[in-house]
Order: sequence, then C-alpha cells, then structure tokens
Amino acid sequence: MTEELIDKLKKRLNNNIEVTPVYKNDEYEMLLVKFLKSQNYLKPEKILSIIKIIFKSDSPIGYILFKDKKKIVGFLGTIFSERKVNKNNISQCYLHSWIVDNDFRTQAFRLLIPILEKNFFISTYSPIPSLEGLYKKLNFEEKSFLTKLTFFFPFKSSSNKKVNISENKSFFLDSLSDDLKRVYKDHILSKNNIIFTYFDGNINDHILIIAKKKYKKIFLPVLEIIYVSNIKKFRNNRKSIIYELFKKFKTFFYVENFFNEESIFNGKNFFYKESKKKAYYKNIPHNFEFDFLYSELLD
Repeated sequence: MTEELIDKLKKRLNNNIEVTPVYKNDEYEMLLVKFLKSQNYLKPEKILSIIKIIFKSDSPIGYILFKDKKKIVGFLGTIFSERKVNKNNISQCYLHSWIVDNDFRTQAFRLLIPILEKNFFISTYSPIPSLEGLYKKLNFEEKSFLTKLTFFFPFKSSSNKKVNISENKSFFLDSLSDDLKRVYKDHILSKNNIIFTYFDGNINDHILIIAKKKYKKIFLPVLEIIYVSNIKKFRNNRKSIIYELFKKFKTFFYVENFFNEESIFNGKNFFYKESKKKAYYKNIPHNFEFDFLYSELLD
C-alpha cells in the first residue's frame, strides 16, 4: 500500500520543485534560517533549537522544497540516530517541523519520500491534524501518550533506600551497562541533565535519568523527566529520589510524558494534570519499548 501510494504521489510532481537535504553548516542552512524566520505564524527560535540536536553528523538536519534552485518553499526537520533495540542496531528518523508555503501544499508529501525510501524506523509526536490523515494512508501506526504535570512536596522517606545523585561521568560511567553507556554518550552533548541515581552507596545499583529544567509562565520552574532507565525502581524509591531532585533543581513541579500507563509518578499525588497526545510510527522494531529518546523533547 505504501509503495503504491508513493508511486501515485510521484505522478503529481512539479518539475519546478526539487527536494534537497540540508546538512549542518552546508550552503542551504542559512537559506533555511531565513525561510523559518519569514514564517510569521511560527516561533522560529524553537525550530532552530531543535535542529541543533544531532546524533549522526553525516545525516541531514532536514529536507527542503527548493523552487527553481533558489527559493525554499517547504521544510521537514529530521533527527537521525542509530540506537540499540533488543540487541540490534536500528536506524531511526524522528520527524518534526513540517512547514510548507500555502501555494505549494500539494507538493508537501515529497519531503517525506526520501525518508520512506530508506525504510528506517520513523517516529513523530503530536503532528498537526492535517498531517494525521497522510500518516495513516502511509501505514503509520498511531499511539497515544500522556503528558502529566505533577506537584510534589519533597520529604525524606525512611522506607526508601538512601539515594545519591551525580552528574560526574568519571564516577559512574564504568558501572553502566553497554546499552546505558550508549544512551549516555549519545546524549551527553545535549543541554539536558543526565543524572546518575544510585542507592545505599552502591554504584552498581542505579538508574539513569535524563531531565531538563524549564519555566512555565516565565516564572514557574518545572523539571521535565525525559527518560528513566528503570521505571519500577524509580517508583519504589520515588520519595527519596524526588527529595534529591528538589535539592538540586529547586522545584515542586515535574513533567513527564509516558506510554501505556507507565508513569513514574503513579499513586496518590497532591496535584496533577494530564493531557492526551498522539504519536505516529512506521517500521516499529519488534518488542520496542516506547520512549522519548532521540527526539525533539531533548531540546
């Protein structure tokens, strides 16, 4: 079905338009910046921040629709990565920021064709409604996830293990499994906090947390938890972990995104607010455990 639809879409090609990959620091990047800043309805700073996320230096940061070899009329952002899933190396492409000028919307599908032809594992979160139909026609699988804002008043727990946290890689890197070492090394250049959390002084009894501090309504500090390597262990020691996170990040509010009811903040909370969102996937690896690594959430 996908191949048939691609062939059908190709018949609608406009010969004055071509699709061109954009790489970091190449001749098209400055043209792309100008294009994004010309879109009055966008916040270009957000997109420009996302395209700085690079896991594979030899892969494009996106694709552009190029009119007459001189004017950009569309853009689809990409984050390419190589990740390990069930002991297999998987090529992944995360899609973001699909933008096309009104006069060229009928050519928007062309931005996706070179990615589909790679047959990679593809993912995207919360696309605009007008794109959802296209993803479904291309046999993308829809998944729901929740974004949860939670309030916690921190206090020590005598029932939990003693918790320590560190961001010193020389202290803990050798104790990580090969899979977590890869996650750590892939994400160390991001502006997020990669937190090594260990219990009762034993560095071999640990979890890895990727988080970032941001502000809602300008003044309200919030810690967004992007990744937790062991959800069950986090839950079992939640109070002590939150107490240590509070001491470091000075906030009572936490945000998490999660699939399949796998909230790390399950149980009774003083305050929480949830919103439901959609994600779309294609070529999902067997037994893949859905997470938010290698995506725009790392911005």
